[in-house]
Amino acid sequence: IMPKVRVQKRGKDRASPMASGATTGIPFRKEMGQHILKNPLIVNSIVEKAAIRSTDTVLEIGPGTGNLTVKLLQKAKKVIACEVDPRLAAELQKRVQGSPVSTKLQIIVGDVLKTDLPYFDVCVANLPYQ
Repeated sequence: IMPKVRVQKRGKDRASPMASGATTGIPFRKEMGQHILKNPLIVNSIVEKAAIRSTDTVLEIGPGTGNLTVKLLQKAKKVIACEVDPRLAAELQKRVQGSPVSTKLQIIVGDVLKTDLPYFDVCVANLPYQ
């Protein structure tokens, strides 16, 4: 009988490479409440609950790396993404660049509370709760 092989599991004390921003090469600023929405079920749930129509202009607050943005672009006429971190705004721009939906995205770099916002029909956000 062979002994059991112990598999080291990731716990709360060990940061996963995804949580540290390894996918984008950008470390997240926890003091800004930055976090990444990775679970596709939650992304789909947010989009579904927003009841977005093909004629809607959507304001997304804090798009981060764009996991939710990409889904919003598939449903909406236009997405206005307001991101306070210029590094993440640049990553989002790179992510959609050259795709069929790239013309539907407008990125605003700045604090959404201090920005003059254009007209929108629906606001969608996955905000930090700290």
